Amino acid sequence: MNNEIIAEMSLPEVISRFPATRAVFDRYGLKGCGGPQGPSESISWFGRLHAVPLDQLLRELNQTTANQTSIVVTPERSIGDAIYRPFFIAGLAIVLTLGCVWGAINLLTIGLKQNFSSVSYSWTLAHGHAMAFGFVGLFIMGFAYQAFPRFKHTSLWRPRLAITSLPLMIAGIALQTVAHLSVPASSSLPLELIAATLQFLAVAIFALVIVQTARTARRPEVYDRFVYASLVWFVIGAIANPIVFKLFEFPGNREQLLFNLATFNIPYRDVQLLGIAVVMILGVSLRFLPHAYELREPSRAWREFLFWTVNGALIVGATGFIAGMVGNNHWLLVLQWLCGIALLVVAAGTPRQFHLFGDVPKCESDRGLKFIRAAFVWFIIATAMLVFVPLYNFGIYMPVTGSHVPFSHAFFGAYRHALTVGFIMMLIVGVSSKVVPTLSGVDVRRAASLWPTFVLLNLGNAMRVSFQIATDFSPSAYRIMGVSGFIEVVGLSLWAYELVRNMRVGIKLEQDIDETRLTSLTIAPETRVGDVLNRYPQSLDIFLKHGFTPLSNPVLRKTMARVVTVEQACRREGVSMEVLLGELQSLNPAPPVQITRT
Repeated sequence: MNNEIIAEMSLPEVISRFPATRAVFDRYGLKGCGGPQGPSESISWFGRLHAVPLDQLLRELNQTTANQTSIVVTPERSIGDAIYRPFFIAGLAIVLTLGCVWGAINLLTIGLKQNFSSVSYSWTLAHGHAMAFGFVGLFIMGFAYQAFPRFKHTSLWRPRLAITSLPLMIAGIALQTVAHLSVPASSSLPLELIAATLQFLAVAIFALVIVQTARTARRPEVYDRFVYASLVWFVIGAIANPIVFKLFEFPGNREQLLFNLATFNIPYRDVQLLGIAVVMILGVSLRFLPHAYELREPSRAWREFLFWTVNGALIVGATGFIAGMVGNNHWLLVLQWLCGIALLVVAAGTPRQFHLFGDVPKCESDRGLKFIRAAFVWFIIATAMLVFVPLYNFGIYMPVTGSHVPFSHAFFGAYRHALTVGFIMMLIVGVSSKVVPTLSGVDVRRAASLWPTFVLLNLGNAMRVSFQIATDFSPSAYRIMGVSGFIEVVGLSLWAYELVRNMRVGIKLEQDIDETRLTSLTIAPETRVGDVLNRYPQSLDIFLKHGFTPLSNPVLRKTMARVVTVEQACRREGVSMEVLLGELQSLNPAPPVQITRT
């Protein structure tokens, strides 16, 4: 029988026949992913995603195929193998409570009362912070903890320390929500200081673990500085958090509150959204999109432009805006508008560099791709709206409404929503929809298409953005805007349900392999073929050698083999049961080979 491993073979096919190859895959980042036999993807896809030269990977795999019949590979699991799960679940819990659900209720209240001031600003602040640090922050942390070590072909540094950042962040967000709801009670400020401290510790641990993981790997890559820059913005946001709380919740008087909001709200949200989320997304996209979807690698010049433009626009825009407002020098505000133009160039040029909207024949049916494409469309829309803000305020808004307030909160809020839900959330949904099934051992090609989620998210976001702007012109737009949030909530709920279901499949696979590992199996005539294959994957070669060719089909191994005994199989195929049992029983004395992950 031909034992050569080729690029078109799937990971489960290879690992089931040659269990020791799991050690090779683990060395290049498979650790803990896809269940005991890995995800239902080809070797060529694995090599491309993990940046391993295919010739090198095949050579190392084929070197392990000798003398496999006496080896059982039982990988030792680590807490870092599926560390993304609790972070993703916590992020889903927050977005379906304090995040989108609370935001939808607030929006409905505004729509019914036709007044943006009808909802307490403390509620708005609590909702916004839960979305930025809770939903977006936790998904970024979970994905980085899971993917970064695998991209680097190493293990997560101090995984037990990493996991402590989760309860710290959850407790901090919960306490800060209570602090916002307690305003104007004097106890809310000390409570916020405790909450901010917990969140700062969580962010500091996250940054430390990621940086140390990169240092131990000693494998620098082009996207690294994007990750480091995002970590810096995350730390800055955590430090600014209690300061912003004091400025917005305890300003002293209404005049000071209006000044604080006008001066510091936009730069602070830019740090949270552009600095933490967008910088991280763009950096990881450089690593993920070309390898996962066979898209074009952006040029070196574009990567340089991307890094310095986004971070430079954020620095110049934030400092120039604050300086202009504090010094009453409105010419400095022009800097922020110029930075908006730079971000529009980034938004339009990035998908062009990837050829994101071109033909991707092998991935067109991938359920995550439509979300990623839609996200970059919304990124272009959002940054175009940002550039249009001053033109809208002074050229359209004032003449139409007759208002003397040179700023439309409705238009700027619509821009924020286009960026957060349209780009950031859509990217999170798209990437997680591809990554989580793969990590859980679910064939992503057979997973739900998520078209209802895709339609509802885009419909809800389009309604929110367009009708929020329309409230500047017609009060009737409020009611339509008010229901848009619940359309998004339904879409997110469908995605969350499917995501958790896939994670449960992964947990079940791990439990099954644990039970198989701990259970002693006596191979006898009445033993089921599937039980033998699960306990001793290398027994597949013995069955195939004796003519059980249907077992070469992985579907039949998971179905027919679970109900057919060794005796029944031998009788059907006319094979000597004594000879077959003798070879199978020789596997019993073989002790498992433990692969310790350090």
